[in-house]
Amino acid sequence: MSADTTHPSLRTLIRRGLHLESIEGLSEEELGIRRRRRVETLIGVCWGLIVLKTFAVVWVVHHYAMPFSPMWVIAPTVTMAFVATSAYYWLRD
Repeated sequence: MSADTTHPSLRTLIRRGLHLESIEGLSEEELGIRRRRRVETLIGVCWGLIVLKTFAVVWVVHHYAMPFSPMWVIAPTVTMAFVATSAYYWLRD
């Protein structure tokens, strides 16, 4: 799908949501803050997806009586997400 066929209001909504409005006249510090806000929003969305995955895995394992603990799937996911998030916040400045 090309950018020309996208509905203009949808394009505007996406640009506002990602803070991609005009960047002319912004200082380096302001650009850095916008970039950081975008990354932190992405991190929040990813954590939300991890929570959804956790509930889905627990439901599937119990619903289909699988012979293993759901923690075998959940623990590595949460651990790696925590490590990545911690590294970002530790190294971001």
